[in-house]
Amino acid sequence: MRQLMSLLIVLAAQSAWAAPALFDMGTDNSAVSAGFTRVTPQNVLTDKSAFGWQSREGLKAQARAYSALIENRSRGTQEPPPIWTNPITEDAILGDRENAFLMKLPAGEYDIYVVCGTSEGMRSQYFDFTIQVGGQQQRVQFEGGYQFRSLRFRAVVGNEPLAIRFTPRSKWAVNAILAWTAADAARVQKEIIAPFEEWTHRMPPEEWAKWKQESEPPSGPLPPVSDTDQKRGFMIYSRHYLECIYPHTKPRPEDLDPPLRLFATPGEFEPTNFVVYPLKDLAGAKVIVSDIGPVPAKNIDIRHVRFSLARPNYTVRYRYRIVPDMLEHVEQLDLSAGENARFWLTIRVPDDAPAGIYNGRVTFECSGGKAEVPITLRILPFKLIDDPGKIFGIYYYHPLDQVAGATDEVSRQYFRRRAELEHQDLVAHGTRNIVLSCWCAPADAQGNLKFDWELLADKISLWKKYGFQGPIVMHISTDGVYAKYMKERYGSHLRGVKDPPDEFGREITAMVKAIEAERQRRGWPEFLYYPVDEPSTDEAAVSFMVKVLKACKAAGVRTYVTADPTHEQFAPMRPFIDVWCAQPFTPDRQTILADRKARKVEYWCYPNHVNGENDHTPIAGARMTYGFGFWRSGFLALIPWIYSASNGDPFNYLDGSSMDFFNRHEPDGSLIPVAMWEAYREGYDDYRYVYTLEQLITEGSKSSKAAAREAAVVAKRELQSVWNGIRVQDKYKDAGLWSPAEFDVYRWIIARQIMAMKEAL
Repeated sequence: MRQLMSLLIVLAAQSAWAAPALFDMGTDNSAVSAGFTRVTPQNVLTDKSAFGWQSREGLKAQARAYSALIENRSRGTQEPPPIWTNPITEDAILGDRENAFLMKLPAGEYDIYVVCGTSEGMRSQYFDFTIQVGGQQQRVQFEGGYQFRSLRFRAVVGNEPLAIRFTPRSKWAVNAILAWTAADAARVQKEIIAPFEEWTHRMPPEEWAKWKQESEPPSGPLPPVSDTDQKRGFMIYSRHYLECIYPHTKPRPEDLDPPLRLFATPGEFEPTNFVVYPLKDLAGAKVIVSDIGPVPAKNIDIRHVRFSLARPNYTVRYRYRIVPDMLEHVEQLDLSAGENARFWLTIRVPDDAPAGIYNGRVTFECSGGKAEVPITLRILPFKLIDDPGKIFGIYYYHPLDQVAGATDEVSRQYFRRRAELEHQDLVAHGTRNIVLSCWCAPADAQGNLKFDWELLADKISLWKKYGFQGPIVMHISTDGVYAKYMKERYGSHLRGVKDPPDEFGREITAMVKAIEAERQRRGWPEFLYYPVDEPSTDEAAVSFMVKVLKACKAAGVRTYVTADPTHEQFAPMRPFIDVWCAQPFTPDRQTILADRKARKVEYWCYPNHVNGENDHTPIAGARMTYGFGFWRSGFLALIPWIYSASNGDPFNYLDGSSMDFFNRHEPDGSLIPVAMWEAYREGYDDYRYVYTLEQLITEGSKSSKAAAREAAVVAKRELQSVWNGIRVQDKYKDAGLWSPAEFDVYRWIIARQIMAMKEAL
């Protein structure tokens, strides 16, 4: 009987695989999706097999299954994993050289479906490879793990095995391969593909059932539809970019068929937008822009506002909304009836553009027809000035940190390129300061410390190349030194911290002295030493912070602490803090100015309420924080957390312990901004308008020309009226703000006075 069974197995293997052919790639012991056949690196095609790899060379299998909550010891909580996995996504086969998966199939036409990704983090790996089926090729690119791509091909099979060929530039990864004929198409789509793709949320059905959708804000009825709109199948409208447009927001009558009007200075970026409300399904939608006077069409960035499933707050679980989020580049897209499509245009005025009023047009085309939206740009006759006394910064996960861990040159080049692209983007948004880190292991038995100075030098080289402004907030390895002496790490916000021995403080001092000596030797900007993030007000945490800050100050440096200075529990720390960085604009302006004068203490702000820690859909608060609110506050710097952060799939805001934010990335590393990031830049420009006028008022007040002195009096009075119009808040979020149009009115009041001062001078 055993010999007969062996013969049957051999005969079956020698025959062609019956469609559909379903293969789940992974390890010898990882899960296999129902109805699929396991494939490992050991499966090489032979005369006696119906499927297998062309070669085992360079193949590696990996598997990481996430199916339950994970204990976060740092926070003392049970939290979701980075991603949820299923039998297809939990495992993969990777390769670092060209290979092909071969299938012996009956002759005929086939649809091919390939799933690529990894359930491992793989932070320093950039996947870049090509999949070829017959004469068709598709390129796959993604950074790290926790992401998956699904690709489709068509193929005709004859006498030779069907080959799915993988050609790496760095490495390739594959989770599953499916092949089926037309006879099986409906069943495969319904029973296999659709359920798999419904895992968009990347969580088991029983977990997804716990999540409840919150409704959109009401927007009133749809206004009467014109014959023209009815015929072409869509309505065109616009609202101020600071107003949220949700998937089913209805236009108001006054929003329809709008001309777009804006003003800007040479060198300035300025956004505008329009919205398409489809009355029926529309295919092939695209946007084309003309030149606008001296602004060439290539200087107009066109993006589509993607709707995403997002949490109301970054740590909320089991509640979500569908909200406007990323500003993505699209060549064309299909639109669904009743779901808005908002197009965001950012105009970059050339540095040498002459003043004047210029007209252009935006054309929207789709299967229903087309519409033209007129656009008018007024270019003002002056340039904006930066305030050298203010810092616009941001916390930052540096791509160069991934270069050291990368195992191939393509990945290293990718992370270097991403660092360059991000620094260019930071400058374009007025941000010229980022938080850095200088990590090292605790000292060895002889007291030696080992630093990666060249990595830090590369980061500071980029800092200088793009004209960033110091001082540099510098993380140090406090937790590692603590663990050396206490044999455990403290938790988030110093949860569970204990009093370390005096040797701990002496080693912190030695570490800071070593860093400071290298900084001075290399001529780097000043470092602000940042030993612990967000200490709690618990007595043990404050006592520990006093010890750490004393140790830093003993090295003759300035210290930086992220804590609210109005909390009395932090009083013991005050003598050892040089820079307080608080989330809200507290204390008030008068207190800040008095303390700065008396003790030379600086006050910075990390306004996470307009980044990702709260609802990042309303964006007017971000513009207020970065512009008029910052001007009014007395703070010296803005430095929110964070430019971009992900703890799972970067395009799935519902997985992981908290919501991903802020900006996202294209497969090649190019930036995908969120609307709030653009609002930062608009606030930064508001502040530049203010500062430019302040400088002109000072100049005019001292002028020998009577007309200039008189103009300065008027301008000062007008600027004071703007100052008085600001409704001061600790946190500018979405309540108690100006209306969106008022922001532009106040900016125009200032712009008008700048022009008057220029003329008078």
